[in-house]
Amino acid sequence: MAKADDMVLFVLVVDEGSFSKVAEKLALTNSVVSKRIARLEANLNAQLLYRTTRKLSLTDAGRTLYHKAKLAQLTFYEAENAVTGYGKNMKGHIRITAPVVSSDLLLSEAIAEFCKQYPEISIELHITNRLIDLVEDGFDLAIRTAELEDSSLIAKRLIDSQWVICATQNYLNKYGTPQTPAQLQNHECLIYKFDNTSSDLWPLYEDGAELLLPVNGRFHSNHLSAIKHAALSDLGITFLPQALVYKAFQRRTLTQILQDFTRKRMGMYAVYPKSRQPDQKLKLLVAHLQTSLERKQAYYC
Repeated sequence: MAKADDMVLFVLVVDEGSFSKVAEKLALTNSVVSKRIARLEANLNAQLLYRTTRKLSLTDAGRTLYHKAKLAQLTFYEAENAVTGYGKNMKGHIRITAPVVSSDLLLSEAIAEFCKQYPEISIELHITNRLIDLVEDGFDLAIRTAELEDSSLIAKRLIDSQWVICATQNYLNKYGTPQTPAQLQNHECLIYKFDNTSSDLWPLYEDGAELLLPVNGRFHSNHLSAIKHAALSDLGITFLPQALVYKAFQRRTLTQILQDFTRKRMGMYAVYPKSRQPDQKLKLLVAHLQTSLERKQAYYC
């Protein structure tokens, strides 16, 4: 089945007469525009455009689709304008992608509260640690804690997340408590492995300078919660977001160590494509998430 977003993109290509102009306008690459038009043609089982080095021209099927899709595009714009006001009667649908830990800790609860507050807004929350292509996969918003390198995205900072080094008191009693970063190299460390890359270089600070310390350990995981549970099982020392182990600190089931040497902070951002400026319902959701996070600031900072 053809995607509505691809049909709207097709209309823009015809109106602009160029893949590159549309790509520039929407802050996409030419290849993404080309792939989406090719996907539309494949889904419809029809060639829509004749492509030459100088210009694009419509096939008969393309001409028919253009006129119908143009009407649909105008309808989409009218529908968007109809829900741009604030208030309890706001309507619409929002697709969000967010990482596992953030969703488990707070976002799922905060989004549920938002749905109660605005009963005519529906939300689809896709939970994954994989970096989703927002435009290609049709998402309105992403929550990310990774470094943002994609210039086609706009990010709004929600909160900063402090990371901490910790272990159980049982482990520390048995193997000793490291007093300096170098002593970590004599310990069993639990290592986060993201996207097939192990984070076995821990960013620490000593004498005012950053130190990327190599650590070793037998337990690696791409899931931070799995690493936390391994630490709770007295398996070793770990480096985790404070929010993930905040309750364990309160219960004293985990003990923070090397506080004077740890300054790792990662921003949590609400991210959306430049090509999709957030409408009012999306702005409301982002503001709600930021307020919810600030209420839980002790977890993060």
